[in-house]
Amino acid sequence: MNEETHVNHGLAIMMKAALTFLVLWIVLSAIYNVSFVHSTIIGIVLLLVSYVAGDLMILPKMGNMAATTGDLILGFLIIWGGLLLFGYNNSLGEALLTGVVIAIGEYFFHAWLLKTQYTNMHV
Repeated sequence: MNEETHVNHGLAIMMKAALTFLVLWIVLSAIYNVSFVHSTIIGIVLLLVSYVAGDLMILPKMGNMAATTGDLILGFLIIWGGLLLFGYNNSLGEALLTGVVIAIGEYFFHAWLLKTQYTNMHV
């Protein structure tokens, strides 16, 4: 049986979106004065890429720590790249801090996914 057969993708994406956008808006927009629009665009890209790569591919096969580590790396790179693309040239620290905060939240999100959504998993 496919691991994804019991996943409510709508609920999972909504929860992940709440986590991702809340962190981006607070850390990047409120603390570091990144445009709300830029934070939102970066968040959309991060949400879609990390859900497919981390939550659908890595998490069911390799577990929470691998998926969280992947989300940290992916989050940092997407946030940093997005900030550079939008002209925030000295943004390494901001991207790293935001990536770490998102990764901490992702650890708990993954635990919830494994417990409630991947019901036929033995991880």
